[in-house]
Amino acid sequence: GLTALACAAGCNRPPQPTAGAAPAAAPAVTVVKPEKRPIVRVVEQPGTVQAFEETVLYPKIPGYVSALSADPDKVSRAAHDRLIDIGSRVKKDQVLAELAVPELEEEFKQKEALVRQAEAEVVQAKKALAASDAGVTSAKAMVAETKAGLTRAQALYDRWQSESARVTRLVGNGVIDSQTRDETLNQFKAAEATRSEAAAKVASSEAAVAKAEADRDKAAADVTADEARLDVAKADVRRTDALRGYTRVKAPYDGVVTRRAVNTGDYVTADGRHGLFAVAKLDPVRVVVNVPEADAGLVEDGQEVRVTLQAVAGPPAVGKVVRTSWSLEPGSRTLRTEVDMPNPGGKVRPGMYVSARLTVGLPAEWAVPAAAVGKVNDEPVIYLVEGGKAVRVVVQLHRGDAQHTQVLRYRRPNAGEWTAVTGEERIASPAATTTDGQSVP
Repeated sequence: GLTALACAAGCNRPPQPTAGAAPAAAPAVTVVKPEKRPIVRVVEQPGTVQAFEETVLYPKIPGYVSALSADPDKVSRAAHDRLIDIGSRVKKDQVLAELAVPELEEEFKQKEALVRQAEAEVVQAKKALAASDAGVTSAKAMVAETKAGLTRAQALYDRWQSESARVTRLVGNGVIDSQTRDETLNQFKAAEATRSEAAAKVASSEAAVAKAEADRDKAAADVTADEARLDVAKADVRRTDALRGYTRVKAPYDGVVTRRAVNTGDYVTADGRHGLFAVAKLDPVRVVVNVPEADAGLVEDGQEVRVTLQAVAGPPAVGKVVRTSWSLEPGSRTLRTEVDMPNPGGKVRPGMYVSARLTVGLPAEWAVPAAAVGKVNDEPVIYLVEGGKAVRVVVQLHRGDAQHTQVLRYRRPNAGEWTAVTGEERIASPAATTTDGQSVP
């Protein structure tokens, strides 16, 4: 019985290790060399859909809302639900609402009357100019007539001057008596007076021409001034008519009404703070993706992007990067990237969540398996195998994917300079199970 009990006790005791037994085998470490490999970098980020444009329509002038326009797509609905409202699809320049501004209509009529008055004044001024032109012509004809009279008077003067000289000589020679000389002298004096009178008439008629020409120039200036006043009056009419155009609130482009904040009879003011409608352009739409700083340098205009919409069934849509903000957002350190997506049926709506996938092929650089790169004290490291020992060095990384990581250069402990990777380096992998100084066959 004791033997059996001892056997039972011994049989239940766990086996004791024998002296000199080998410890458990360490994880296998392999040695690799850098290889020139291109990297296919996949950037996948969430994004949102935004309207390509969204415009809030404000009143330009104060007035009462006289009517909201009917929606052509709602003719079969109840009477109270046939007007433009949220969700209504509108066309460019379609009238959404009309404002009543009676005083503006009266002002427009007044401006039109002022235009007619200015037009009449222009006609009157042109007629006055025509009369002044006729006066200049008449005055110039009078000058010609008086100059002809002066010519006749000068001829008569010359005749009696000559006759007076001849008679004076005959009287001196005793041929005729002095009475005849006196009569001839009187005729000469009369001819001289007639010549002076004709010269005065010429001067007077020339002065009349100058006055007529001045009157004509004034009449021409009056025409110019009246035409300018007419232009001002017409411009005032156009301005008032433009203000009348603001009584009709129109859609800026084809789109959808996303907000309505006005009712029939409301009094609206032009303070720029209370919008009446908001209209969004939904074809195309913007897909906005915020790319992290680490991948921002990979994004270029024209790159293909696969966009998956969570709320829309079907394969991913394929678009292209159309624009970026170029600079990073200060808070998030991300690059705003936009993709334009056609949306003819309007199935894609602003605010929808999307997943955007951008694939970039990078040039070949020296690369090692991703497992060969570790991290110590927040620094990337690799383990060089030198003399059968693992030597930890800090490494500068470039790009990588799930399988490989590109490495540019490394720095030994306590060394100030970097050494470029040449491809001849022997590197221990995986780095996670390698320690500095570890023996590596």
